[in-house]
Amino acid sequence: MPVPPFPSVPSALHESIQLLQIDSNRREYGLRYELLNFAGADHLTAARAERDELLRWLEQRAAVGYAGTKVDCNGLSPGCRCCGDGGWSCLFINGRCNGRCFYCPSAQDDDGPPVTNGLSFASPEEYAAYVAALGFSGVSISGGEPLLTPELTLAYLTAVRKRCGDDLHLWLYTNGTMLTADLCSRLRDAGLNEIRFDLGAVRYNLKKLRLAVGCIPTVSVEIPAVPEDEQLLRLKMVEMAQAGVKHLNLHQMRLTPHNFGPLTERGYTFVNGDKVTVLESELSALRTVRFGLEQGISLPVNYCSFPYKRRFQHAAARRRAALNSCAAGEVVTEQGYLRTLSATTVRYCEAALLQNPSYRYPFEKIVLETGRALYLERRPVTPELELTAAEMSGLQEGRPPERVARFERIPQGLDANPWE
Repeated sequence: MPVPPFPSVPSALHESIQLLQIDSNRREYGLRYELLNFAGADHLTAARAERDELLRWLEQRAAVGYAGTKVDCNGLSPGCRCCGDGGWSCLFINGRCNGRCFYCPSAQDDDGPPVTNGLSFASPEEYAAYVAALGFSGVSISGGEPLLTPELTLAYLTAVRKRCGDDLHLWLYTNGTMLTADLCSRLRDAGLNEIRFDLGAVRYNLKKLRLAVGCIPTVSVEIPAVPEDEQLLRLKMVEMAQAGVKHLNLHQMRLTPHNFGPLTERGYTFVNGDKVTVLESELSALRTVRFGLEQGISLPVNYCSFPYKRRFQHAAARRRAALNSCAAGEVVTEQGYLRTLSATTVRYCEAALLQNPSYRYPFEKIVLETGRALYLERRPVTPELELTAAEMSGLQEGRPPERVARFERIPQGLDANPWE
């Protein structure tokens, strides 16, 4: 049965969530927030009607999954499945890029060591030991542009493959401009399973991508859903399928301080949510998924929404740390929090894996096989909350009361708030 596209939220809570989101977005952008073009009532009504119709169509013909935040789940790449299942580690091998993509959400001016989730790893062996210790099922190498530092990228790929074996899925993100046939072979020999091209950086030119087809086992394309490129992308989807591309991932465009100028200059319509996103980008992505299915194009299209990233990737990080901190009698919730129950109360904590302890909360040291120490810190996120007998019974039966639901369950559906 399809997952409903929108959660059922009481109106008072709905309004409170909206106000908190708007306040957070205002604080992120300061005075510049007033420059953003937000949809008026008529525009929003028309956009919502289109989105509702697209989602109704897709629910009948696509596989809506991950609490209704990911469309379409048929034919997901192996890497996307690792991500969705919470087993993904993304290593940013460098912070520099040779591309000038207007939509890039980051500054691309970082000369620091490779980093993941706030943890830096100066040696390939230390990172490989971390991946093994935390039990990841997949690792991606991102940037920046990983092929600007090919030897560094190859060293980390080789170390992870050697330490973790053939069952681990390894993939790499690239704009492809630095790829050669020789480098492609070296990446394959280092154990790379999948390579993902941002074709938006090269105006959808498939020349370098074709070097990887037949060399790297899985070739994918991962790009933001750029509204003005929708018709071009439709033409290119057929070319991609014919070239041997196995998966097309479309991201929802998100506003950040780094792409503020280029995105506002293009006249996009913005919507408030956990972060500010582009209204036209989501509609374009959903239309593209539908187009591929209607035309029978042999290229699965996955819409990777911002709600999916925000909810599932954050919950996965919390859950990994929590599983290493869970004491007897405690439960790790779907949201990745540690739940402690007494006869009449409940309390939630968050576990975090840190490079250095803050000394504000209890922590324990985790020593990797290389001797590198990491610190597992346990932070309370609620006081002890008194529950009624009915609330306690509901919680134990999987029906958490509204006031603790955000610590228990990943919310259902794409963001409803900005569209209402």
